Amino acid sequence: MPPRPTPPAQIQEAPAPLREFIEVLLTLDVEEPWAEPTEVKQSGAAPWRPAQPYTLVKGPLEVEGNVLVEAAGHDQGVLVVFGDVTCRNLYVGVGFSFVCTGTLRVKEAIVATAADSVTYVAGAVEARLLDSGSGAWLTLFGDPSLLRVEHLTYYVMHGKKPIKSPPPPDLRTLVVPEVLDLEEWESLSPEEQADEQPEDLIKLDNRASRKRLGSGASLFQDP
Repeated sequence: MPPRPTPPAQIQEAPAPLREFIEVLLTLDVEEPWAEPTEVKQSGAAPWRPAQPYTLVKGPLEVEGNVLVEAAGHDQGVLVVFGDVTCRNLYVGVGFSFVCTGTLRVKEAIVATAADSVTYVAGAVEARLLDSGSGAWLTLFGDPSLLRVEHLTYYVMHGKKPIKSPPPPDLRTLVVPEVLDLEEWESLSPEEQADEQPEDLIKLDNRASRKRLGSGASLFQDP
């Protein structure tokens, strides 16, 4: 097995539960060596993905375009960033774990609902839309006041307590139609729809969102 990475000194600044989780991640038996860049900076609209499935960034990650936490040909992996993350949109892929020990500053949308994904943030979370709590969720380790999002679809976990932001948004007014999952809503008759709230039944389609963000585009009608 490749040698295990040594966490940088700033791991001591992370909340104890998050620090323990990171230490466990770094002991995983992996077939490929961890990538350990000092920092990541990328200008332009092109999306950024880690080049290797297991990546430890020892400083900030600053990308002008979208960040997709996934790696070609791999169904699981880890991205740990010891610092702030800044990007246009963030998507955490199926089977991947994403950890940010600083502030997660996203201009538009965070999609943290893919199956078997983990999204942990120590500092503030800033975004226009946070899709969390349907299939998977974002866990906030700082004070609940650090959740600074305009729209939250379901919930964020803070310890064992869910943080909800009622009412949830009507996604039809925010995002482009091709990234909506309307199946449950459209299965209802007009009479049944009249008794339901569309905000409770209409979701983001995870696969469609990934495809669109992977092309470098926005999910929003008015990016």
